[in-house]
Amino acid sequence: MDPGTITLLVVGVLFVLFLAGMPIFGALGMASVTGILLLQGVDGLGAIPGVIYDRMSGFTLVAVPLFILMGEIIFVSGLGADIYTATSRWLSGLRGSLGMASVAACAIFGALCGVSVAGAATIGKFAIPEMLKRGYDRRLATGCVASAGGLALLIPPSVGLILYGLVANESVGLLFIAGIVPGVILALMMMGWIFLVGRFRPDAVGAGETAVTWAQRWESLWRIWPVIVLIAMVLGTIYLGVATPTEAAAIGSLGAFLVALARRKMTLPTIARILRETMVNTGMILAILASALVFGYLLTRLRVPQDLVIFVTQSGLSEITLLIGIFALLILMGMFMDVVSVILIATPILLPVIKAMGHDPLWFGIVMAIACEMAVITPPVGLNLFVIKGISPDEVTLGDVTRGAAPFVLVLIAGLALFVAFPGLVLWLPLLSL
Repeated sequence: MDPGTITLLVVGVLFVLFLAGMPIFGALGMASVTGILLLQGVDGLGAIPGVIYDRMSGFTLVAVPLFILMGEIIFVSGLGADIYTATSRWLSGLRGSLGMASVAACAIFGALCGVSVAGAATIGKFAIPEMLKRGYDRRLATGCVASAGGLALLIPPSVGLILYGLVANESVGLLFIAGIVPGVILALMMMGWIFLVGRFRPDAVGAGETAVTWAQRWESLWRIWPVIVLIAMVLGTIYLGVATPTEAAAIGSLGAFLVALARRKMTLPTIARILRETMVNTGMILAILASALVFGYLLTRLRVPQDLVIFVTQSGLSEITLLIGIFALLILMGMFMDVVSVILIATPILLPVIKAMGHDPLWFGIVMAIACEMAVITPPVGLNLFVIKGISPDEVTLGDVTRGAAPFVLVLIAGLALFVAFPGLVLWLPLLSL
């Protein structure tokens, strides 16, 4: 059977299994095995253990469970409330300050755990009731938190960037450094949108904010000193070359544990829940990673990436047209798959095309993360939308959350266009660290 026919059959099997409700890792694994059997026969299956072991035995991968553990510890530590209090007090006095504070708090929380759902859920528990109490429009109140939670996919330490680095064979440390400036810019763009809403639609941001004294501002800042220390421990050690991302993850996990212990949050049932959630989430990610690696191996043997490169170089299409097509594909995939699956499936297919176009793989990892941010707030599988609906008061509908997140999708698209037009915004900091 020729490779083209096998490719079509594998894609067909994959979509049938997806529609049947099979988990992502199972669908990828079965489709991959089917393709290998058709291409190489039973003997070809002998390559699977080597393919999986080659990438999954690396020291870098240990950072994934460690950062997930760190996020789970921070989730129960109570730091989320302190972060939100500090950002809301420092932004007090601006129209829409509570909404902007929610975005800033999600960005800071994302710099601690790297998991979008955790940030959206933690900050949303405090921010959404407070905004609704102050008369905020339900769509704005819920949409800004759901969208800002996705910043954790970009702002280091991002689990998504770790997985991209493994599949793309790129430095995770440099990816982390490259995500800092775009993450800050996107957070500011989201806050800018809320400011404009408050300026031109004052009814959407409710009544005036409660007056806050400078003493209260400084007091709230003092309460989040552990946050500053933890971020410095993780990102500072990576940027200065003191620790690898894996070592930094271990340092951060230990630091988060000590903070939670000092706050008397680490009871035995809590520790058991933290370890259970860490194992479940890690197991899910590693299962998808293993099956995606085999899928990538099959695609390479079928010459799918190579043929795509030939098509791109000979198509005569403009670069911007090709990039729009690539980003549209990523957003479409994200509408039906989780972020981890999008990164692991799309990277081995699209990265050769990006390299053939002359773009830096570090840059592509960051813009891919931005496209995946849209995935967590676009139906039908926008996970953050369901999380925010679950923690919101009963009067808030899923439609409210979805419509509230829609303007922030446009903000992300504008940010994506900015980083495509000016790739130096992504690359200058990692180049500076070399």
